[in-house]
Parts: sequence; C-alpha cells; structure tokens
Amino acid sequence: MIDSPSSLTRIGRTSTASRARTRQEGQATVEIAFLLPILMVLLYGIIAAGFTFYAFITVSNAARDAARAGSVYRLTRGASGLSLEETVENAVYDPGSGRSSLGFLDTTGPSFDVASDVSASLVDVDADGIESAGDQLTVSVTYRYTIPLLSVFVPMFPQPIVIVRDVTMEIQ
Repeated sequence: MIDSPSSLTRIGRTSTASRARTRQEGQATVEIAFLLPILMVLLYGIIAAGFTFYAFITVSNAARDAARAGSVYRLTRGASGLSLEETVENAVYDPGSGRSSLGFLDTTGPSFDVASDVSASLVDVDADGIESAGDQLTVSVTYRYTIPLLSVFVPMFPQPIVIVRDVTMEIQ
C-alpha cells in the first residue's frame, strides 16, 4: 500500500515532537544537576546559622541564670553553703547533678570548662568587703562553638566561634 502525503507528514511530525520532548527532559535533568549543589549549600547555611543563633541565645540565657543566682546569693548562702563563685558556676553547669543552663550545647572538652569559662566579679559599692544589697554583680560566660561540618568543608573558616556574654545584676 502506498502512503499518502498526508500520512507521511503526520508520521514526520510525530517523530519530531517525540525527539523534542526527549531533549527537553534531558535539559531539566541537567538544570537540576547544576542547581542541586547550590540549593544544598544554601540549605546547610540556613541550618548552620540557626544552630549558631541557638548557641548565642543559650549562652546569653545561661549568663542571665547565673547572674540571677548570684544576685540572690545573700538570701540562699546559708542553705547552700557555697561561695558566690560556686553558686554562679553551679547555675551555669553543675557537674555533680549534670544540670546545665546551656541546653543541648556540649559542656565537656574544648568547648566549655565551668571553672575557667564562668566568672563572677563583684563591685562593692559600700567597700565593706562582703556582698551586700545594692552591690553590682557581673557574670561572664564564655563558650567556644564549633559549627558542625564547616571545619571539614571550609577549613579557612575560623573555628571555633567564641561566644562571650556578660550580664550585670544588683545584689538583692
């Protein structure tokens, strides 16, 4: 049977459309291959920034908790038997009970050492040598935060990020 010119044209159009559709599907795959690494790096950056922000907020809250514990020290020292410095340190991290104001942040190793990274300084307003109502207590908490995976992939990025938070409260 001899094909008519209209059937040849129809067959030619169908195969041309099929080839064009196949090329477009390949183009989408190539575009995804180029964009996926960029999107993954962007997503990682957003997640890392969130964890870093969490670390800043948590260290700020720990310093505030310690300053509050120190500001009521005159009222609680008889029951606890601890010094002002010990009271402040235990408010941030108590190694005996494991209680920590640092939330999910690591409290061991090079990141944090309660003895050296928590300090309390007292400004004695009336210069009597002991803490009394109205004196100013300043608590400083230092934490070294390492962003996960960043030091592996970007070694020139400064690691760790040192977070220092100071809070001043009046002794009650």
